[in-house]
Amino acid sequence: MPDLLLISDLHLGSHLKPRMRGEFVHLASRIEQSFPRFIDHYLREGEWQLIVNGDFIDFWNVDLPDHVGESGERLAVRRLHAVFDAHPRVEDALARFVRAGHGVVFVTGNHDAELLYAGVRQALVDRLEGAMAEDDLDPGTTRTGLVRLDSMPPGRIRFVRWFLREEGGAWIEHGHKFDPSCATPAAMSPTRGGTLVQTVAEVATRNFSNWMPEMDYDAPDKFTAQDYVRWALARGWRFLIRVILLYLRTLGRVLALWAATGRVDEHGQRAHEERLARVAANAGLQMSALTALEQMAPPPSVMTVGGMLSVTALDHLLAVLTPTPIALWLSVVLGVSAWWGLLVGIGASALSLYWIRRGRRPRDVARDMLEVAARVGSVTRVPLVLMGHSHHGQLERQGDVVYANSGSWLDGSHLVVRRDRTTGRLTEVELRQWRNDGITRVDVMAVPHESAGEGAPTADAEAATGSAMAAPSG
Repeated sequence: MPDLLLISDLHLGSHLKPRMRGEFVHLASRIEQSFPRFIDHYLREGEWQLIVNGDFIDFWNVDLPDHVGESGERLAVRRLHAVFDAHPRVEDALARFVRAGHGVVFVTGNHDAELLYAGVRQALVDRLEGAMAEDDLDPGTTRTGLVRLDSMPPGRIRFVRWFLREEGGAWIEHGHKFDPSCATPAAMSPTRGGTLVQTVAEVATRNFSNWMPEMDYDAPDKFTAQDYVRWALARGWRFLIRVILLYLRTLGRVLALWAATGRVDEHGQRAHEERLARVAANAGLQMSALTALEQMAPPPSVMTVGGMLSVTALDHLLAVLTPTPIALWLSVVLGVSAWWGLLVGIGASALSLYWIRRGRRPRDVARDMLEVAARVGSVTRVPLVLMGHSHHGQLERQGDVVYANSGSWLDGSHLVVRRDRTTGRLTEVELRQWRNDGITRVDVMAVPHESAGEGAPTADAEAATGSAMAAPSG
């Protein structure tokens, strides 16, 4: 039974857009040089199950010319090919890894939700297995059912909609379900008319961030509304006008998403519920457990008025612009001086902004995921919860549950989970960094089997992947 090697958030293809900073090109070049050496290092270290825990490909940032009448799935396939064409050494490294007999599991993240398309999975498999010699191909290499993580044979490529689970061992998911701006409703089948439903974060990325090469790569994850205002003002009035115009365009598209296409169609909702029921049965969990997990996550921003107002900063805009005209109108109706109406309006705007800022918790994805980890472990009856998404490598113990985040591979962060060679149980998780062609061990922690996972029901042979999707045969 192989040890686990977890990476996440490579965001391959983030430089494939018309406007970009030079650092994106440099980053792509650095990945091309470093990732194959990283893979070759672990090929020399033993047997592995490589788990790519979400956001491997950054479909949000890949901007290609539209083809008339092209479906969302076909466009996603073109984007996948563009990314691998730009990263041939990454492709070759993964192909070597599979050829050497190691397994690869792709967990769906928010930036690569396009992996839910069967055509995209087929294209990815074709790219990796096509790099092998013909006599190396096994017809069953990528044909999968729903199987346990600890029973996965080597040399397979698999895809997972939501999570991987090992009975009494680990729960693995990307973690974007707990980030309202990056989550979609009915995540097991987030489609409308056969096309993936976009999230608020995706709309903002495609219509604002991608057209702002002046913006830092991680700014959307840490900027507040005030930060955006200060950032724009510091660059002059012409730049400010451009920012306002792009913001208004983005706002219009977010409002359209909220009003119509943000809601999953009836077919997608039914497919989600059916898949959820099958996953619960196959994973050895009560349906109530998966329902509890869904309820732990805040509702997607696109589903609530408050969430939509908050994520677009429209609440700040309304607080500034609305009170003064209303107060002036009331001053006319009541026959008092317009100056009093102006003062009241300004005061009401100030109080509204203060109330919004006081009642809002600053966005901190890493903190939020840490807080939810113990509850996820308790509900799923495992002592180890492994996630990505936050770009913050982390190893913490919360009660009887160890939480580990693989961070972003862009800064070298990754996880290694060791097994006991006799029993096959997961015994140790280690947070590492790959830098300058070498390994730095950041932290290590034992997996607390004695106090977690005891008495959990036995899962059948399909438990671990939960929602693993059948990958097409190569």
